[in-house]
Amino acid sequence: MSTQFSHLNNEQLLLRLNLLQKLKRAGCLSTQSLAMMEQELESQPPPSYCPNTPFAKQQTFIDLTCTEAFYGGGAGPGKTEALLMAALQHVNVPGYSALILRKDFARLSLPGSIMDRARQWLYESDARWNEQRKLWTFPSSATLQFGYIDSPDDRYRYASAEFQFIGWDELTEFRLNDDESNPYLFMFSRLRKRNQLPVPIRMRSASNPGGRSHEWVKNRFITPQAIKAAQHGNMKDVYYADRTRKDRAFVPARLHDNPAIDAESYLQRLAHLPTVTRQRLINGDWSVRQDAILRSDWFRYYTLKNQLLLALRPDGTVLGTIHPGHCYRFAVLDTAGSSRDRSQEKKGKPGSFSALGVWDYAESLGKALFLRHIWRDRVEFVALCNKVVQVCHEWNVPILHLENAHHGQAVENIIRDQVNVQMVSPSLGLSRGGVPGKVERSYALQNKLSRGEVFFPKLNNTWLLDYEQELLAWTGHEDEVADQIDISSYAAMLCEDANTAEISSEYLSNLYGGV
Repeated sequence: MSTQFSHLNNEQLLLRLNLLQKLKRAGCLSTQSLAMMEQELESQPPPSYCPNTPFAKQQTFIDLTCTEAFYGGGAGPGKTEALLMAALQHVNVPGYSALILRKDFARLSLPGSIMDRARQWLYESDARWNEQRKLWTFPSSATLQFGYIDSPDDRYRYASAEFQFIGWDELTEFRLNDDESNPYLFMFSRLRKRNQLPVPIRMRSASNPGGRSHEWVKNRFITPQAIKAAQHGNMKDVYYADRTRKDRAFVPARLHDNPAIDAESYLQRLAHLPTVTRQRLINGDWSVRQDAILRSDWFRYYTLKNQLLLALRPDGTVLGTIHPGHCYRFAVLDTAGSSRDRSQEKKGKPGSFSALGVWDYAESLGKALFLRHIWRDRVEFVALCNKVVQVCHEWNVPILHLENAHHGQAVENIIRDQVNVQMVSPSLGLSRGGVPGKVERSYALQNKLSRGEVFFPKLNNTWLLDYEQELLAWTGHEDEVADQIDISSYAAMLCEDANTAEISSEYLSNLYGGV
């Protein structure tokens, strides 16, 4: 049926539908005539039970013809409305039955919940509400029911029911295990229809990342391609978890996909959330893991006031203050992200970026390391050199530490007359014979983060979310993006003492003497 929600004469449409159903049962129509009448009906939009026009991502979700589809990711992309719109698509068809589920009745009955939203939409319509059964009945005799499945036994409440649409609001909140107690898989047995009922069979769901069943939902719907595209900011409209049949779809949606919401004020409210939760809700990031190498509870933040750096405790109180002029400022550059790196990515290897970080080190403030700025991009060689010089001049960087790998030496040859450069060995900070991998290089960073000595800017930047996302998604696998982690690892090693970092005595003198 059409997915648009424009107005139509309800009485005329229902008379046609009822007549068609009677003729079907009586066997009075030939196959050709039946097909022609169904086509005529499908050309008519259903009655307008939805007061809103779907925006682009919602319409993509509603238009899907596959059996199984999942919508969402970030906070605020209209997940509840999209699910309700999809459930209402065929309520003009006699015999159509839809069910929308939440984990428990408390969540189902909250103000603003999907059941409350349905009441707002349908209260003054010709649909009728049964409070006891939590059921809307439409003039066509179609029904929309609301329910919950909390304990494993709750799924048997629907053991004898038949639905053509089952929707799961906040799917990650349900108890979804890889066994027979899984209510999502059980409810496929309730998804069925009579042969001549002209509606599709649909299992639909929506949720944010996180929740008790985050990993189960991720494994079922979120493809590696979708995760990678989210990290690079180039998401497609639809991803299919079963690419051969294309019967299980994921429609990624974020806050900025919803034109009806005040994104700026909403982002300000989300900024107060814990880091993992914030990344999941703002970026719709399914890759942020609780078992990542770098933990969110290690993260510390700072603010700026009257040109002073204010290091904050986890509870938001001020740990200490220092003027940037009393810190040692330096930058670290990883020159990856060249044409060669992009060529490697086409062969299936992970994409890499050039990354430049500016840091202020304050030994007198508990060896605090303040991250002041991150630049990260993919550019050609000349543009890379120009950008490095620009950032170093803008931030008055007295020394740039440049990894002696990739084409680091070539960059140094070009910019050394404009920037004070010190080449850094990829094996910096490793014991003799150590393997210079990203995990090994991160040991100093892990230690410094775990001691609460690394501080990130609280607000007023455009790059922190991407930076935190990379840190929280990293498990040390060689196929993961880790360019910003690598420059942070070098920064932490450069601030360690001479026994753990191979830094010249002249540099250590400058470092601990301040600027």
